Amino acid sequence: MRIAITGGIGSGKTFVCKSLAHYGIKVYDCDAAAKWLMRSSPSLRQALMALVGEDVYEGNELQKQVLAKFLLASDANKQRVNDVVHPAVARDFEQSGYEWLESAILFDSGFDRRIHFDAVVCVTAPLDVRIHRVMQRDGISREKTLEWINCQSPQEEVLRRSDYEIINDGNHDIDIQIKNLINNIQKTLHKMETILSIAGKPGLFRMLSRGKQNLIVETLDENKKRMPTFANDRVISLADISMYTDSEDIPLWKVLKSLGEKEGSKPCSLNYKKASGKELREFFAEVLPDYDRERVHDSDIRKLIQWYDILVNNGITDFEATLAPTEGENVDDRKDDAEAE
Repeated sequence: MRIAITGGIGSGKTFVCKSLAHYGIKVYDCDAAAKWLMRSSPSLRQALMALVGEDVYEGNELQKQVLAKFLLASDANKQRVNDVVHPAVARDFEQSGYEWLESAILFDSGFDRRIHFDAVVCVTAPLDVRIHRVMQRDGISREKTLEWINCQSPQEEVLRRSDYEIINDGNHDIDIQIKNLINNIQKTLHKMETILSIAGKPGLFRMLSRGKQNLIVETLDENKKRMPTFANDRVISLADISMYTDSEDIPLWKVLKSLGEKEGSKPCSLNYKKASGKELREFFAEVLPDYDRERVHDSDIRKLIQWYDILVNNGITDFEATLAPTEGENVDDRKDDAEAE
């Protein structure tokens, strides 16, 4: 899940991000990353020199005054620089392993269109508080501070486009607000925790969101690659799968739970890739004694163990909480809903 934190100058985003660190949440700083990449990335340096001119760098040092002059010359110039720098920052963020990101100009720059965020948090503060903070921090006049503030989208507009608000006015308790924010995001994450199998694609996928014509999914592995799936893809939620027994079908989550209890919630002790058919069936008989020997094939058992290992290696061991279906969790229902929007 990816969360963006935004808010106008002087709203106190940095303080909120530092407070999140107390909860083990590291936040990617877009502004700091952009400055670092402009100093350290040869490809970005070449692109800026081609756009702005050779004098924008002296050796490997970015000449900020040259860049600032180019940016201030026109809105078109600012957009050209954004089109060079922001893709580099987006790639760096996606490769960083961070899930939280801070950007003061998330919407102004169009950065929210470069990366899919599951939620946006807007940090707000009264205008007079923001003005005082910036004047104290940067040692500038009230008039200059207002000029900077007015260069950004109005706070009300940014808040309207966000999902959550943290009020940083010096009166509201930040710690309580952050706790509530984390709880709400965790609830949302649980609702989104739909694990999918896609025919023809190896592994498992986590559904992130739905569009009008597709689902956005993420690979359940260390790469966390995101991609769309469409109506013609054979997508099925693990919550919709069951296994045959001699009496009634058993939901997949119950079978995985039994396997987890047998293995102590650790990766499977049986190497499903090398195990013989006899070894697979004997092993599975300990997990689900009355499984239907005629309709459950060796390939089904291998697939079950493979999925179990993927889930456990990704920290998913409460199979009931994650995979037990709830109202509206059927993937086909989700697609129908998406097409109806």
